[in-house]
Amino acid sequence: MRIGTIDLEQLRGINQKAFGLAKEVVGTVIGNERLQDEGQAQQQRGTENLKAFRKQAEAQKHEAKADALEKKQRAAQRTKEEANA
Repeated sequence: MRIGTIDLEQLRGINQKAFGLAKEVVGTVIGNERLQDEGQAQQQRGTENLKAFRKQAEAQKHEAKADALEKKQRAAQRTKEEANA
């Protein structure tokens, strides 16, 4: 699913962090080191997904800004050409 140009699948990092934290807490409470490690690893994957999402959003912002400036330049050029015609 997409909202605008952002893929909601990228937001799975939030879920990974939450579930990872839950695993780590449960592992700590019951004394299961393997579960703690899994939880920490899952949180790390979530962090990496969120970093990638942030970079993607930043790149899309820059692309949109460049597109807007390009359209503005084209409009100014057309206006200038019409005035000279």
